Amino acid sequence: MVPSPLRITFDEAREAMLRSGYLLESRVESVLISEGYYVEANASYQDPVTSKSREFDIFALTAEKAGPGEYDYLFPVVLVECVNNPQPLALLTKKPIVPFLHHQQVKVSGLPVRFPAKGDADDWIAYSEYLGYEHFHHYCNGRVATQYCSFQKKKEKDGAWMAWHDDEHFECFRKLCDVVDQHQARHFDDWHFNGEEPLNIQVYYPVLVLQGQLWDARPGRKGVTLRQARHLQFRRSVAIPGGERQYQIDVIEERYLRTLLRTIHEETGKAARLLRRRHKAVRAAIERITTKAKEAKTPAERRSAMEL
Repeated sequence: MVPSPLRITFDEAREAMLRSGYLLESRVESVLISEGYYVEANASYQDPVTSKSREFDIFALTAEKAGPGEYDYLFPVVLVECVNNPQPLALLTKKPIVPFLHHQQVKVSGLPVRFPAKGDADDWIAYSEYLGYEHFHHYCNGRVATQYCSFQKKKEKDGAWMAWHDDEHFECFRKLCDVVDQHQARHFDDWHFNGEEPLNIQVYYPVLVLQGQLWDARPGRKGVTLRQARHLQFRRSVAIPGGERQYQIDVIEERYLRTLLRTIHEETGKAARLLRRRHKAVRAAIERITTKAKEAKTPAERRSAMEL
């Protein structure tokens, strides 16, 4: 006899979707759209290890007028991975030694993302330093983690809980960094110079959204203090030829998403106002960079001329 096929009920299907995180991604997408973002779910990127096309959960972009020209815009780009974590994700946080320098981890691309330094015609400073991001960007405030863990029960009879590294969390952090790199590279590589170039800067915000709980773990002399958090920052270092590259990632519980988007909106508005106020200096930087970039013969040379 042919066995009867298994039939899933609506309630069972709903529970399975909740456990898988599919509905979390949909809810995050809806919030971003309601806040005025253009959104692509299940956007693609090229895995830097395998060179194969892969997917990440959400690409979202909005715009802020940043100059007198018709096409002068600053674009915040929110890159999201969603995780349905049945057990809390704990980030081991500490007070950073030099928090004001964390503006250097703000990832940007476009034109201009560097500006002539005062008093030195041959020296340049980064976009984030030029606008004073250390005074208003959230990367420069609060505690930061460089370690994390989740929890699972041991298989022994006592069933004690143990802290461990979940491969899914590691993969999400790695993927967010890879996606930031690829979007930066694509923005520079796809640039075509044609007449007077507008201000066109993309600022990237990698975000890990949790359906479950986020815990702030604070090591001390007498052990570890745990408390629930809605938003923490995770700092990841990646080795590259000749050094390392730092990334700062916002880790949030789902309910904090609108608050984070308000923070991004406030930071973008402040940066756009500063760029509009300094439009003559911005235009001078664009013209200097453009002159050099037009001499480039390869995409790599063009990117080198455009970024710091």
